[in-house]
Amino acid sequence: KQLLLQNYTQENLIDYLTDEVAPTRHAAAYALGIIGGQEVVTPLVKALKHSDPDMRSNAEQALWTIWFRSGDKVIDEMLQKGAGYIKNEQYAEAIDLLTEVTEIAPKFAEGYNQRAIAYFMLEEWEQSIDDCKKVTDLNPVHFGAFAGMGQCYLRLGNLREALEAFQQALELHPGLYGVAHTVLQIQDALQEQSSQRR
Repeated sequence: KQLLLQNYTQENLIDYLTDEVAPTRHAAAYALGIIGGQEVVTPLVKALKHSDPDMRSNAEQALWTIWFRSGDKVIDEMLQKGAGYIKNEQYAEAIDLLTEVTEIAPKFAEGYNQRAIAYFMLEEWEQSIDDCKKVTDLNPVHFGAFAGMGQCYLRLGNLREALEAFQQALELHPGLYGVAHTVLQIQDALQEQSSQRR
């Protein structure tokens, strides 16, 4: 990190995101994930629409890395521990710890997002949606929260709300192919519903 900061500014790296040479673009996205703050989120979100799939992948990874940083080491460690609980299927423990994170750092979107994932895994769809909405209020470009919200609405059978949430996720990150496939299925289902009403 220190080496990067000595040799590059965030502004340099943002410029390199649009470089004609693919490895330069990829390295810039990776580096921004390491040293970037909230101010580099917009150019990285723009890079999610790049025609180069590796570029999209690097930009996505960089965004997740940035979103996992609160600016407070203790909060970051708690978040990582909460995400670890989710990975180990200890959802109740994750919710308890991530609730603490949201109480200590109420403006830190990723605390709510990780808790939304834990609620989702417990099939607590409404609580998960509530947390996803908090995430998108705090971080309107959080494609993961929109996609998660869509999944919850889908489980509740609210196809129109699911479609809207999924479309917002895709608008930010067109490379979410699973989401794009689900959108087509929902559109077909809605069309079938409307033709049955006629």
